[in-house]
Amino acid sequence: MMAARAVEMFVLSLMCLVSGATLAGIAPHRPVRRAAFESMGGCLVVGGLCLLGTGLPLFR
Repeated sequence: MMAARAVEMFVLSLMCLVSGATLAGIAPHRPVRRAAFESMGGCLVVGGLCLLGTGLPLFR
């Protein structure tokens, strides 16, 4: 049960990190919405790192 939950947390974290990095990478190509893309990308990256940190105790 705990192993399945740890994998779920890892996958959720990975999805946040990848989508945050993608938004941050797209930002320079969209000058009108650059600030919005950078802000959302940063929030997703921080959220992904928080999820990863929260899920670490589940890997014991």
